[in-house]
Formats: sequence, C-alpha cells, structure tokens
Amino acid sequence: MNRALVIIGVVLLVLLAAYLVASWYFSDMIVKFDTDDLAEERAEHGDPAGYGLPAPEEVQIPANGVTLAGWYFENPGEGDCGVVLMHGITGSRYGMLKYAPLFWPRGCDLLIYDHRYHGGSTGEYGTYGFYEKRDTLVALEWFAQRSGLPINRIGMMGESYGAATALEAAALEPGVAFVAADSAYGSLEAIVGEQAVQLFGPALQPLVPGALVVAGLRAGFDTDQVAPVEIAGDIQVPVFLSHSATDEYTVPRHSEEIYGQLREAGCHRLHLTGWGSKHADSIDDDFGAYQAQVEEFLSACVPGFGDGS
Repeated sequence: MNRALVIIGVVLLVLLAAYLVASWYFSDMIVKFDTDDLAEERAEHGDPAGYGLPAPEEVQIPANGVTLAGWYFENPGEGDCGVVLMHGITGSRYGMLKYAPLFWPRGCDLLIYDHRYHGGSTGEYGTYGFYEKRDTLVALEWFAQRSGLPINRIGMMGESYGAATALEAAALEPGVAFVAADSAYGSLEAIVGEQAVQLFGPALQPLVPGALVVAGLRAGFDTDQVAPVEIAGDIQVPVFLSHSATDEYTVPRHSEEIYGQLREAGCHRLHLTGWGSKHADSIDDDFGAYQAQVEEFLSACVPGFGDGS
C-alpha cells in the first residue's frame, strides 16, 4: 500500500514538473515572443514618403522604466488635431503608416511609436496593454506638449495589440478626442486560449492557465487585468471599432463583445468588414471604403476634428 502511494506521488510530481516546464515554454510565446526588427519592417511596409508623409522627427520618450522610440510628424496644415498610432504584436511603427492617410490630409500631427519590447523601444517583455496603456498615457502627454495641442484634440488609433492598448488607455484618459481600434481582442485569456487551439489543437488547452500564470510572474503583471471588454464601459469618448468578418486570427466576436459593453449614451461605431480580409487587413484591401467609414465616424462623433484640407 505504501509503495503504491509512493508510486502515485512520484507520478504526480513528474506530471506537475512536466506541466511547469511546458507552462514555462509556452509563457515564452506569450511575453517573450520574437519581434520583427526595423529593417524587416521597412522592407515590408516602405518609408513614410510612400504614404505622403515628410521625413519624420526621430523621438525618444521615457515612459515607466522604458524608452519608447518613434516618429513625430508635424503637419503644415491647420487641422489643429493630432493622432497617436499604435501597431500590432511583433511589429513596429512602420506597420501603422498605412493609417496615416486617414488623418494627415485633415491637417493632423502624428505620433507613431514602437511599443515596449518592440522595434527600437526598450523593455524585456510584451504585456498586451497592461504596462503599454500607461506608456500610451505618457506618449499622449509628450505629444500634447510637443504639438501644443490640448488632449481633447488628440485621438488614438491602434491595430490588434495596439487596438487593445488604445482601448485600455482610453478608459484611463477621458479627455482624448476619440479611440479607434482595428481587430482588437477582448481579453488576453481569451485570445491566448483561442490561438493555442489554432496552433496546437485542443489537447493543449489545459496548458493555457499555467502558461498565463508563469507569463505574469515572469513579466510582473496580472494577466487577468488585460481585458478591454471589461473596461469598455469606462470609456467616455467616441469609439470606432473595425474588424474583418473573416478574421480567423482574432475572430470578430471580440470586437462585437467590446462594442456591447460600451456606454449606450456614447457615439460609437462597429464595422464588420465583408471584404474577405485577413487579420487587420481591411484597410489594405479596400482603403476607400475603410476611409469612408472613418470619415463618417469623425463627422458624426468628433465634429470639427481637422480641417479636411
């Protein structure tokens, strides 16, 4: 009997050790993922000039123990507006250049920066908005001081990882002009669980809770608190949500659930684009239609934002 208990105990310890090792391995994929370097990003997306932008001012913004590297574009127009653009996971500022033509013709200044742990910025881990939202608030303050614009003349637009970050930041800063989020996820737990199944099949689903716990311990954050869907009701500014109806990487249900939690009294838009686009590719596949949706949102919800020249 005692021997049987010992064997059972040993087996349980081995299983526990295996679970912890696997959790550590998969936590790497969550917070220590590979990122694209700026040369790769430039080759893929091109330079600012290709999007009708002038040469940018290279900026370094100290924020919460890291330094955010990015570009500041001062608009010669008289739009009296500004927009912060935030890229998706593994990417960089180059990936957000495609959104610049939505706002540059309006006369808006632009700030495009690399998230911590991405591109030219410093940082040891990516935390999906937990620390990044505070970085965004620092970037907003820097932008306001550099441009001379009040916060209520500055909007935020993010894609995927950046979209979730923009939403979380907006819940903390009620003074911004608006927040636009393309292909956002509702929570870290949900998106990690879904993508684990996509990549490895349902058999590895039980590893997700352990991997999240280890990831949180390694990077020093509470993974349960990364949940734009849970703070959406705190957002007091107009919200523009866009998501491809055929997105399989982050399914459109995430944006639908976020939209459902927004304040009913607010001016908001949800567009599920039907252009057959992959994740965060709607603007690439039909820029004109995408621009028309943004223009309608700004006209209805943020009147007077930019001069439209």
